[in-house]
Amino acid sequence: MKKILISEWVPEECLKPYEGEFEFTVPSAEKHAFTYEEAYNMVEDYDGYFILDNDGDQKIIDKAKNLKVIANFGVGYDNIDWKYATQVGLPVVNTPTQVTEATAEHAATLIVAAMRGVARYDKEVRAGIWKSPNFSDCDTQVEGATLGILGFGRIGKRVCRKAQGFGMNVIYYDKFRAKPEVEEEFGVTYMEFDEVLKNADCISLHMPYIPENHHLFNAETFKKMKPTAYFVNCARGKIVDEQSLADALKNHVIKGAALDVFEDEPNVNPDLLNLDNVTLTPHIASLTMKARLGMCREALAGITGVLKGEKPYNVVNPETLK
Repeated sequence: MKKILISEWVPEECLKPYEGEFEFTVPSAEKHAFTYEEAYNMVEDYDGYFILDNDGDQKIIDKAKNLKVIANFGVGYDNIDWKYATQVGLPVVNTPTQVTEATAEHAATLIVAAMRGVARYDKEVRAGIWKSPNFSDCDTQVEGATLGILGFGRIGKRVCRKAQGFGMNVIYYDKFRAKPEVEEEFGVTYMEFDEVLKNADCISLHMPYIPENHHLFNAETFKKMKPTAYFVNCARGKIVDEQSLADALKNHVIKGAALDVFEDEPNVNPDLLNLDNVTLTPHIASLTMKARLGMCREALAGITGVLKGEKPYNVVNPETLK
């Protein structure tokens, strides 16, 4: 029987369909998760490794002599050394479809929260401060504003629909421009990267993290945005130079921001923590039970599919499949 190691507790209902077909090693709900060191010491005996909030680096891949597939709990997989895995012929699985709706919802929520100052007002009311001026430009009306989406994939498209529901106009940039019929279907306008920065009242980031995108948003990038604009990131933290963002917010280069991802999670730049024009959430964009169960099932379907000799759609390096 093929053996699969899972780095963190998952609900029994996700494992039950494979009963009698695969053997799972999972930490108890009380223990919650295996440490990297614990997983490293165990992984050598397993055919599959399912990673939740852990690393799949070259060291652990080299240790796992019997490993035939490795999976990540998320659409991103930069915590796995997938290039090295590809080099040694190890398939890498992700969860590309099940995060879409929940992540798009959270991004849309952060867009509104940033533009309408929700977190700031919540903090003030709790502190006994009541600021309700008749006339103020501290916040921005969402209806009629222009949203710039950077990365027009599954999540970017769903954010587009939700933003249009609020009455926003949508422009976008993607390295691979959508077909004219797709642009017409979604009612969006394509612009080059710098033009999106120049014209958007709010930027919503949905690009993958690849080396070329490291610190794509930096001091110079923020200067290209409107001083009245907002920046929202539900993609990957390392795309943004956090110190440059903090400086841009402090110096009113841009008006506000909302972040669900950070450069060095769970650590957050201290300057961001002290600003009242940024809304922060702890990388929970996909945190609904419906989405998380779907992600678990999608990852397990990919792992077990590879182990059964199939070619699952969610293998990110299909060239490794024989």
